[in-house]
Amino acid sequence: MSSDTELKMSKQVSLQTVFSGIQAIVLLGSIAGAFMLIGRRDAALDNQGERIKDLALISSDLAKAVGNLSANDREFNAKMDSILMRLDKLEKTK
Repeated sequence: MSSDTELKMSKQVSLQTVFSGIQAIVLLGSIAGAFMLIGRRDAALDNQGERIKDLALISSDLAKAVGNLSANDREFNAKMDSILMRLDKLEKTK
């Protein structure tokens, strides 16, 4: 009986060892997964930061273009007013 008991205890110890090993592997896998998730989020944030910088540059260029167009429109309107005034003078002198 004592050898049966020792055999059962040895099986029980080896099962405990296997379960402990499985728990350690699962724990390490979970920790590795968490680090991978954090790394992916950091990469996504870096990517979005670059895209935001590009968008800021595009917005700045667009604002400059709108400012130039407004100035060109004012110059065009001033030239048109000048031409209209000259045409009116010509019509009056007929």
